[in-house]
Formats: sequence, C-alpha cells, structure tokens
Amino acid sequence: MELLTVTLNPALDLTYRVPELVAGGSVRVAEVTGRAGGKGVNVATVAQALGATAQALVLVGGPGSDELTDGLTDLGLRTRAVTALAGIRRTIAVVPDQGDTTILLEPGSRVTAPEEVSDQVLKEVAAALAEGVGAVVVSGSLAPGVPAELPARIAERCREAGIPCVVDTSGEALGAAVGSGAVLKPNREELEQLRGPLGAEPAALADAAGDLLTGGAPACLVTLGAAGLLLRTPQGAWLARPPEQIAGNATGAGDAAAAALALGLAKGSAGGVPDWPVLLADVVATSAAAVLSPVAGELDLAARERWLPLVRIDELPVAEGMTQ
Repeated sequence: MELLTVTLNPALDLTYRVPELVAGGSVRVAEVTGRAGGKGVNVATVAQALGATAQALVLVGGPGSDELTDGLTDLGLRTRAVTALAGIRRTIAVVPDQGDTTILLEPGSRVTAPEEVSDQVLKEVAAALAEGVGAVVVSGSLAPGVPAELPARIAERCREAGIPCVVDTSGEALGAAVGSGAVLKPNREELEQLRGPLGAEPAALADAAGDLLTGGAPACLVTLGAAGLLLRTPQGAWLARPPEQIAGNATGAGDAAAAALALGLAKGSAGGVPDWPVLLADVVATSAAAVLSPVAGELDLAARERWLPLVRIDELPVAEGMTQ
C-alpha cells in the first residue's frame, strides 16, 4: 500500500525538551531534535511506521529547501517537489517533562504565482494517481497565496480516479473542500464554523458531520480532543475514546489519525465498505500512541497494539433518513 501526502506549507520542525516551561524566564533546553516537517510529512512517516510506503508532495524554494528535501530523503520518503516559496518556515514544539506542549508556528512565505503552482501540484497528484497510490492526504495549512480551493481540486481528481482523499485543513480551504468528495477531518471548532453552534450532545455533532457527506465522501472524522473522535459515515456514527488518559506531546496525534484513516479507507476502496468501528479503533489507538512520542510523526507501536482492542466505541443515533 502506498500513500501520497500533500503539504502546502512545509516546515523544518524543531522539538525542544525542557524540564519545565516558565514564561518570562530563562529555560535550559535538555534535548533538541530537528527534522523535515509539516503535517503531511508527519502523516507520511506514520504511514511508513504502519507498514505502508509513502510519497511526500511538498512546496519548496529559497533558504531551507535543501535541508527539507534532504530530510525527507533521510526519512525514507520519495519526494515530489514543486518550487513555489521564498523560504521554508520553522515550527518549534516546546515539550516540558510535565504539562502541555507549546507550539510556535511561523507563517510561511508567500506564493507569488498561485495558478502556476496549483497546476504543477495537480500534475504531480495526477502522476502519483497514475502510479497507483492507494490514498491521498492533504494536510495542514496553506502557504500564503496558495488558492483556498486547491485541496478541493486535489480531492476532485482523486474522486475521478476512484481513490480516497482525506483533507485535514481549516478555514476557507476546509469550507471549499465540502462537496469535493474528500473525507474531511475537522475539529469541533472547525465543524461549528461550517455548521453553526452545535451544543454538547454527540448526536448533534454526528448530524452536523453527516451534512458534510456530500460529493461522494465516504466519511467525516471529527476530532474532539480529550473527548475522543467521532466518525460519521453514510452507514452510521460512532464516538470513540482511548482506553486511558494519556500524557505527552499531542502535536502529531491528528496526523497519526489521518494516516490510519487514509490507509483504512484505501483498503476499503479495494475491497468494499470498511468495517467502520474496527477502522475507528485503529485510528484512535494510532492517534493515542503518537502522543507518547516527543516528536510529531512518530508513534509507540507497542502501545498502539496494546490499546487497539481496548478502545471504547459507542454507536450514536443519527437523524432518520441520514444513513444508507
């Protein structure tokens, strides 16, 4: 199984391990790790850890590009690079021994030829589809100047090819992807931006997620933080939670979920409708196992296997006429 990930705002990721993070003072960093990054890159490396192969389509250009592409090679990823940027941004994750991780995100440089860049990205996606990739994941923010509709256009190409596409983005780009056939992966706040206030009941979230099953989308996955993950499909809705409270670095948890979801959908597209609760358990266990790693894009495989049969899954009621 091979996965294509698309990262339209790549980064050089730095992770600082510190005993504790105190605002306003000097903090001695105990350990520094760095690697090629961006959410799509994290998805690709998790897919590799799960036994798949992966291609990484990234925007490059300017200072940091060689470091990025060399880093992708070091990670064992086949790279598809589209020159578009004036430089590669950095992200910094500060991970204390106790407490929550703090993330600093640079904005990324502006794309000055958006239509040309979009055309080149779509050509690379078409080439990967022609080679037989099993699924595509468009993940993360868009560099300034990248057209908001580009993730939707990628998803439409995938739909035409009969290949599942997961879109994990936000804002205008997420809204533009509704109806494209993409499997959308919003969090609760992003879902409410699309559908309005939803209240506290999971069933209301399930119905709102069902509204996003347009254009042939097989599923919508809503991330709810500590409350778990909600999966909505034409066949029903389920809420899943990890078997225990997990402390660590949650930076890459959503990327791990996207990788597991895409690989499960790829297997389903080859052999029929997936067993959704089984797939959801895999997504939750994989996401939780990523929290144990201090570096986004990595996961504790032993913990994943241990938690897989212990994930708590509840089927949710959905409005009449909203299942198939």
